[in-house]
Amino acid sequence: MKSAAWLKTTVTLAGLMLAVPGMFLAIAYLCFTPLSMASGDRDALRLGLASFMLMVMTLGAGGVLLWHGLHSTQGRPSALLRLPPAWLMAAVFGLFVTIGFFIHRNNLAAGFFFPPILFIAAALPPLLAVAWFMQQRVEGFTWRRGSVAFVGGATVGVVIAMVLEILLPVVVLALVLGLGDVVSGNVERLLDALAGKNIASALASPGFIYVFVQIAIFVPLAEEFAKPLITLPLMRRLSQREAFLTAAMAGAGFAAVENVLYAGFGLYLWAGILLVRALGGAIHPLGAGLVGLGWRDIMKGEPNAWRNALARFGLGVGMHAVWNGGSLLLITLAGAQVFGKLPPEINVLGLSAAGTTLALLIVLGLAALWLGRAIVQRTVPGVPEAASAGIQFSISDRAVAIWALACLVAIVPAGITGLRLLVR
Repeated sequence: MKSAAWLKTTVTLAGLMLAVPGMFLAIAYLCFTPLSMASGDRDALRLGLASFMLMVMTLGAGGVLLWHGLHSTQGRPSALLRLPPAWLMAAVFGLFVTIGFFIHRNNLAAGFFFPPILFIAAALPPLLAVAWFMQQRVEGFTWRRGSVAFVGGATVGVVIAMVLEILLPVVVLALVLGLGDVVSGNVERLLDALAGKNIASALASPGFIYVFVQIAIFVPLAEEFAKPLITLPLMRRLSQREAFLTAAMAGAGFAAVENVLYAGFGLYLWAGILLVRALGGAIHPLGAGLVGLGWRDIMKGEPNAWRNALARFGLGVGMHAVWNGGSLLLITLAGAQVFGKLPPEINVLGLSAAGTTLALLIVLGLAALWLGRAIVQRTVPGVPEAASAGIQFSISDRAVAIWALACLVAIVPAGITGLRLLVR
């Protein structure tokens, strides 16, 4: 009981600490953005997007935490969480992308109206994945737990992941391998090649290899560790199904913010970037759910908990790595016309590399949806702890085959790029 009271107080205070400065950030969005648009500032859209996201991650997140923290302290129960049907969320996603594209292209007060539309569109694919996982209301999976987990993944998870994504490459390259200066110079040459419209050289450059490794290795390790951390205080009192879905909501919050960041940095191609990332809307929720489920079993002392947790973490990181590597290659190839004409020799076994990689992403996204639902269906609610402890995480031969195929298809373009680098 004392631990529960401590947790409720912490959530309430965290919400208050976020909401107070968030009110001042809201002024920046509601007042300064319209003034910037009225003055004809060319950066009004970026100012509006930055101020809106800061407002969401402070005032919005703090308001959610404060509301649920106070209600929990007062002993008010929370209703079971039920998300809209997946098909409806997909339709709303398409509608918001269409509206956002129209506003952005015609600059219809885009600095003010575009940011909330982009955020909603960015949040829908991962939430759709959670809705697909659960299918119906799950006992113990409440609006309070789901909302707090979503907010925690969007704030604490994002901050911890960003710190780790910066520290890991620095430690490995600068301290272990002593390659910091070499990598820095290669990345500069990569940017020069892109700026000079030399796409073939850019894709075969050591700088592209470094960026590929950073996104496909360091980022998945950091993010899969960071996303479900906010849910750890809850895990000991949750069933396996509740633990998976609560951690998946943290992954959905993380994915929503990350989708906005990717689209914001590539505003010229924001709709395409968002559509590509929507194909893998289940990747972040699935990975976070797997890791959270592993932590839950460890904290509950389940048999073979550490072995199963490492297997879940490895699967989450592996799927994330293949997805990130494929996404980077696809977006680079698809966006090549921004920098210059894509050379015809960039292909895989006679097929377009972009088309092959897009097929991979579709297969991987569908596999993540299937695997998430399969895990939820395997964890039976209301099973006594003694019986629940016997529920082990297992992967069917079909899943292993899909995973092997995905790895094979992803390795081909990376291997071709590496061979080009070696024979130069």
